[in-house]
Amino acid sequence: MPEFTKLFTPGKMGKVEIKNRIIFAPCGTHYSTHYGYISQQQLDYYSERGRGGAGLLIIEGASCRKRGKPGRILVNDDKFIPGMKKLADAVHEAGAKVVMQMSSHQGSMDEVDSASPSGLPHPFAGWSTSIPKKTRMITVADLEELAVEYGEAARRIMLAGFDGVVIHGANGYLPCELLSRRFNKRTDAYGGDLKGRAKFLLDLVRLTREKTSPDFAVLMRLMGSDRVTTANDEGWGLQDSVELCKLMEANGVTAINITSGSQETPEWSCPPYFMPDGCNVDVTSAVKKAGVKMPIWVTGKIMNPALAEKILEDGDADFICSARSLIADPQWPNKAKEGRVEDICPCICDDRCLEDVMVDFQPMSCTVNPMVGKEREYQAKLPRITKKKKVLVIGGGPGGMQAAIVATNKGHHVTLWEKGSELGGQLILAAIPPDKQDLGNLLTYLRVQIAKAGVKVVYNKKATPAAVKAFAPDAVIIAVGSTPWVPPIPGIDGKNVVNCREVLSGEKKVGKKVVEIGAGHVGCETCFFLAENGSEVTMTFPEPAIEAKFWMFKKYFLDKLAKDNVKIYPHVQFREITEKGVAIITEDGIEKFLECDTVVLSTGSTPDDKLAKALKGKYLDFAEVGDCVKPRKIREAMEEGIWAGVSL
Repeated sequence: MPEFTKLFTPGKMGKVEIKNRIIFAPCGTHYSTHYGYISQQQLDYYSERGRGGAGLLIIEGASCRKRGKPGRILVNDDKFIPGMKKLADAVHEAGAKVVMQMSSHQGSMDEVDSASPSGLPHPFAGWSTSIPKKTRMITVADLEELAVEYGEAARRIMLAGFDGVVIHGANGYLPCELLSRRFNKRTDAYGGDLKGRAKFLLDLVRLTREKTSPDFAVLMRLMGSDRVTTANDEGWGLQDSVELCKLMEANGVTAINITSGSQETPEWSCPPYFMPDGCNVDVTSAVKKAGVKMPIWVTGKIMNPALAEKILEDGDADFICSARSLIADPQWPNKAKEGRVEDICPCICDDRCLEDVMVDFQPMSCTVNPMVGKEREYQAKLPRITKKKKVLVIGGGPGGMQAAIVATNKGHHVTLWEKGSELGGQLILAAIPPDKQDLGNLLTYLRVQIAKAGVKVVYNKKATPAAVKAFAPDAVIIAVGSTPWVPPIPGIDGKNVVNCREVLSGEKKVGKKVVEIGAGHVGCETCFFLAENGSEVTMTFPEPAIEAKFWMFKKYFLDKLAKDNVKIYPHVQFREITEKGVAIITEDGIEKFLECDTVVLSTGSTPDDKLAKALKGKYLDFAEVGDCVKPRKIREAMEEGIWAGVSL
């Protein structure tokens, strides 16, 4: 059994004693009420993370400003103190310490008031409806008012019973823009040298200290590096971070959380699947080696206990801070302590949680843990059953596996029929393209849980109405997935046309020159796979641009397509596919023929609903799960599978 001695050693931040070295990082949820009060949903959500064994919980960024956006926690008035007290008490009762992060202003990407130090717009302005196109220059009066509001908010948080507050100086928000020589061209007190550019943060520290008791922890989240290389070195690098940490330590900051990334490099702030594990350790290691004495905690794709333990053993940080791993599985700390690493549901770092909140302004969800935000409803359905049912699950993709696991754990006799020779469905193919190894972790986890639950799996089993009738189940759950959708293009039935599923699985081979049709995530990832396997790839699609709502992924897709020398033709009309290539009309109205050996389709899916239609109405307990209902993403399949299983 693995032992994680360092990870479960108690630690301190100032006067705050923490039972282990695991910190739940702040992550917006949009679970609060429309008017900014703490909701029951938030109490349930944070209590669940506290019971999971983390030593310290950092509550999502609250707004201390007069203006806020619906869904955010507000701390701009004393009327919010009772609700915050309920939250602090709930987390303490769950066994963890708790602090609240406050975001003073998001700078050029602020949802309410887009303003930056020198009036420069966000680098991705226009890429998403969530990023303002226009930005004003923030005034001295604005900055002074924000600091005063911050101090008052800290007082309220202390009165509510929290152990401390986190000052947000990362993620490319206003404090980062002020620190950056590239974004801050001011010549007043908030510009110039490091002390000037850090004045706003220092004001926040000073006013927080003035309004709270000496034992109250004043923590800070800092951008360790903007991860941008410039010819004139106008950015923010490791040495800047070291000097800032020393400055903050001298001005009363209790401990510092190091992350990295700026407006231009958001992939470092909350690293997606294509980023390396533990990607910010280089910064915390440099800060530690520079002699900074206060506790330093590291954030950045630290998803497994072994990596967390190594970081602590190597002395690269004093605490490990992670949000998504504990969103995916709130019991991550307890399972690690008990040596049950194989039972930890892995985060796949697709950043669905961030996309919900930052792009769609919706309540947060999680791909691998769809019960996030639904903890109370799920627990209500968990009591074991009084009558065991004979349950048949048809389809071994993520939805079918989840349904089978949950139904078996409730006490039913479950058999799963899988038409292929292994479990996983589309997860198997989705994990094949470059950088998709995190999906493989989810596939392994689900297979292990199927085995540990004791689900009877029958492979290479074709499900027909007659076969189902002969099996005589009490309950049937259909999770057979989808089939590829074929667009109506003349010649698309030619021998040189294949589907991306056939290519990724190795069932079909492609030639040297390939034209790929499709602009979604699957289309981009298929292009990466083809290019890195030696093909010359041309990407074509009828949409105006690559389909990626989250600017973080759009940036990654465009950068990697360029790196892989993929030619791109957006907004095209398809005239014909022949054995020699594809005839198109470009977005400029020019007729063009793209010569190729193979045409690869990444054009989406259509439900495989024939079996469901044949069986519907014949069984009292009957459910359809995942893409056989409507092609969507992994989360929808996982959620429907869980509810289908838990409802039996």
